[in-house]
Amino acid sequence: MKIRYFAWIKDITHKDYDLIENNYPKNINEIKLFLNKSYPGLKKHIKEDILRFAINMEYSPTNQKLDSKDEIAVFPPVSGG
Repeated sequence: MKIRYFAWIKDITHKDYDLIENNYPKNINEIKLFLNKSYPGLKKHIKEDILRFAINMEYSPTNQKLDSKDEIAVFPPVSGG
């Protein structure tokens, strides 16, 4: 599983992505737990539920089940203007 980071989230993680080969998260809630544990700087953003997730390039608003081959994108809310 590949978890990709975008925008200011990369500033917090100090990387573009994580590769998880074993014990991958099984759903979006487990991704949030992984992020909380791995990157304490994301904790408040996760708690406030502002991060957005895409699974295989499709936005996912629900706690969808994940597969080991999925690519997850984590990004901040999009603002327009």
